[in-house]
Amino acid sequence: MRTRIALCVLLIWGLLVARPQVRAEEKLRIPVASPASITSVVESVAVYRGWFKEIGYDATIYSVSGGESAAVLALEKGDLPFFNTDDNIPQAIKPNSNIRLVASTLNKLPYYLISGPNVRSYKDLPRDGVLVGISSPTSANVFVSLALLEKQGIKNARLVKVGGSTARLASVKSGKVHVGSLDLGNMLIAKEQGLNVLGSSSEVFQEFLMMQIAMNRKWVERNPQKAVEIVGTLIRACDYINRNREGTIEVLVKFQKNKPEVARQVYDLGVAQEKSVPRHCEYTEKGVQEYIKSAQWSKAIDPDTKVPPTRAFSMPDLYQKGLEWFKKKYGG
Repeated sequence: MRTRIALCVLLIWGLLVARPQVRAEEKLRIPVASPASITSVVESVAVYRGWFKEIGYDATIYSVSGGESAAVLALEKGDLPFFNTDDNIPQAIKPNSNIRLVASTLNKLPYYLISGPNVRSYKDLPRDGVLVGISSPTSANVFVSLALLEKQGIKNARLVKVGGSTARLASVKSGKVHVGSLDLGNMLIAKEQGLNVLGSSSEVFQEFLMMQIAMNRKWVERNPQKAVEIVGTLIRACDYINRNREGTIEVLVKFQKNKPEVARQVYDLGVAQEKSVPRHCEYTEKGVQEYIKSAQWSKAIDPDTKVPPTRAFSMPDLYQKGLEWFKKKYGG
């Protein structure tokens, strides 16, 4: 009997020793401006597919619609390891900032200027006092709206802070504002609801660093391997999106709660046709400069600011390590 007990104990001990070591999961809350948008599809894919779990994170997504500036400041203070938004660079270029540009999940402006059902063209807008719904003053949707209006001779627009694309859609529909720039998915919803599309960001830019993955420099220094794995996981999601139409549409529908037809159009137009999601979350110098030009135009960055070289507020070495980690682990 004792021999049997001893054998059982040894067997159980052997099984425990042989079990693969599982890293304890750390909570990771990921802020996004528009949870149902193409602007957050990369984070959504990584969470939905469980890829953050594979690197030790219990990851969840939460909305900061209209509160992007607060999230950028949280990134600056080190309360967030990373944030993906079009508000990072204005903070990153400030002297002594801890924010560093690492990668991108959208390299084009997927914005469309929409108006209410009674405004079918720019001619139907008031010449003065056009109310423009925006998320935050430093966001690219501001530039798109103002640039398209100015192109039509409308220069005295008034900005009304209402929130992300979903909130801007609701504000235009209710008549709170005359126009607002929406992402691709919400533009398709707007058309379904009888609203009108006046113009597109493609009239202004072909290449643009829309979504900027940035990390806190000090956090990266304290957690170099975690930083590499986070970047590599986001690259994995960018690669997956470009390779897997049906899998991405599943995320757009089941995780982001888009209607199936909207999700298909978002993929076919935004990913397949426009190629807005870079294959490996890469960004280009031209995209950076076009973003800075637009931010200075809209005064999200003071036009008199001496902007440092991109390398001064970015971490290309971290991006390269993340790419190598991804390729070595997944052969992408």
